[in-house]
Amino acid sequence: MAELIAPRDARAALRQALAALKVFPLHGVTVLPGTPEPFHVFEPRYRALVRDALEGDRILAVPGLFGKSDAMALRPPLRAVCGAGIIEAVERHDDGRFDIVLRGIARVRLLEERPARALYREFRAELIDDVLPAGGADALAPRLESLRQIVLDLATRLPAESGATQLAEAVAQMKDPSAIADLVAAAAVAESDPRQRILEEADVARRIDLVMGEVAGVVLMLSRGRGPTA
Repeated sequence: MAELIAPRDARAALRQALAALKVFPLHGVTVLPGTPEPFHVFEPRYRALVRDALEGDRILAVPGLFGKSDAMALRPPLRAVCGAGIIEAVERHDDGRFDIVLRGIARVRLLEERPARALYREFRAELIDDVLPAGGADALAPRLESLRQIVLDLATRLPAESGATQLAEAVAQMKDPSAIADLVAAAAVAESDPRQRILEEADVARRIDLVMGEVAGVVLMLSRGRGPTA
């Protein structure tokens, strides 16, 4: 049974962790702010990472690898922009493995690797703030309405069990354009490269455009009788 962990001020904890941010590198995985991601942790170095995180601030980042073959390397190159999050649920197995749920907090940029002091790697990092247009969030209203309509169109083309209807209902109620774009990307964009591009885009207007393009592509495939991964 997963153990739910009491919430805390996650963004403040992340700010404190930036001097030596624990990283869990994975190929093809993107953690977007505000959204949960489940992970099965079995390698000894990452079991140690999770143990230490659980005993401390519960913060870690998930940078992408440039290739699948890098997964077994000791210190492969990492994508500098990644999602950082807080462990909000954990299931501990008797053999030392963990199942965790990491909830994204923010985009971060890895700046330099810290001297090794554990089996896993740590980096000095910085937060990446959202960039809004001159008119602020209000200037994004037309874009957000277009995104909401595309998500609603997607929901009408997918079965109820897909969760698309709940996604459409959620984005209809949300106000924060950055959070809306990230939620839709997490739910509706499956391919790792587009997800990484969306993660790396600090400009919220451009991020919304990227997400709209990806969801529109799925809607187009469905309208032609093809599945989203066809």
